[in-house]
Amino acid sequence: MLEIYEIVWRNENVTGYLEYNTKTDKFQAYLKDRENPNPRGLFGILKISDVVEDSRVRLYISDCVVPKTRENIDDILKHLGMGEYNQWEIYKKNMGVNVSDYACIRFYKNSDSNDFFYPI
Repeated sequence: MLEIYEIVWRNENVTGYLEYNTKTDKFQAYLKDRENPNPRGLFGILKISDVVEDSRVRLYISDCVVPKTRENIDDILKHLGMGEYNQWEIYKKNMGVNVSDYACIRFYKNSDSNDFFYPI
């Protein structure tokens, strides 16, 4: 099953989609080709209207989430209602929001598809 999230720029413009395949534990993202191409550099790419593969999505998520080695990680997990550290779950609970950029995610829909698709 796919979990599909909108990538929202500055809390207003949908700038792409993030998909997570729960069966294969893989990510894929799509950034829209826009007249005002934001966000430049999201997922470490400068081209807009591009497919972003699993490794780049994982790297981006790891940069947005508090590290597992943080001193008070148990308190943070407890506050989030989590028993164990999981970057993807922490990212979802924070809606992808972090202090270093203007992008966040918003749940869009689930799909029974077994493979990624291009929703734009």
